[in-house]
Amino acid sequence: MGKVSHLVVADLGDGVFQSDLEGNTKKISRSTFLPFNTKLSVRPKSGIETLAAGYQFRFGSSTTFECDQKSIELYNGSIFVRSRKISNSIEIKGPEVKIRLSGAGTCLIDVEPNGGFKCVVMLGKIIFSMNEGNTVSILSGELVFTNLAENKFSDKLVVDLNHLLDTSFLISGFSNSQSFLDSLHSVSESQKITLSKTFNATVGNAKKAGSFEIIQESYSQKKNANLSAESLNVTLDPKSYKVTSSSPLEELLGRKPKRLSTTENLPSINSTTIHKAAEKTSPADQKKRPFPSRLLRGK
Repeated sequence: MGKVSHLVVADLGDGVFQSDLEGNTKKISRSTFLPFNTKLSVRPKSGIETLAAGYQFRFGSSTTFECDQKSIELYNGSIFVRSRKISNSIEIKGPEVKIRLSGAGTCLIDVEPNGGFKCVVMLGKIIFSMNEGNTVSILSGELVFTNLAENKFSDKLVVDLNHLLDTSFLISGFSNSQSFLDSLHSVSESQKITLSKTFNATVGNAKKAGSFEIIQESYSQKKNANLSAESLNVTLDPKSYKVTSSSPLEELLGRKPKRLSTTENLPSINSTTIHKAAEKTSPADQKKRPFPSRLLRGK
């Protein structure tokens, strides 16, 4: 792992400020490097974007953090991480847990009320590891929490990328290249085709050490549903969705399937029937029909 120096390339609103031991604050201007081992605070309704070797970072509104040469410590708030190299690896520290991020892709990381992290991948494949032997690979549209009670990652959830693109300040609040936007929209459109149905539920916050919220409304097939995961214990509205006990063939036909016997409803075929069918084809018609090999050779 090499040294990660953050060069501020963009700031929104009031930007980011550093605080000294006496409590004095100083704004960090664009085109300067973030200082190491110094507490930094992004003001409300503001944000910054930084570049480092092989990385692009965005720090969201009301985010408090500290950088050193090989890691980022988040006290609260959220960050955007875009890793451009598969060999990249960086440590993200939180109030109650630390994780390692590696691989090539784009992800969002939020500090949760319980001191853990919520991680969602937008593009590519990101590998998160919490400790030795506890590693999870996350693809586009997948989300995990850090389970502090068991010191591992939660089961993967699937989020609506299209909705996330429209609502995330770390995505829509900053200037994005056209190629980056095209990639995001391409993945979100592919996800719509892949997901056959959605639960109109929203992933909430992780307030306890070993659980997280699922804010559920009623079941529907809306485009703006945030979550789709069959394994979740989400109670569905029985008026709008009912699990059928019929067989798949009965659902397809709309009735119970009926088995026909070998002789039922089949016309009788004898030598007279075959003779009459042969009479319908005259010798002149037979001459007009080309031999099969002529069809391949042409005229």
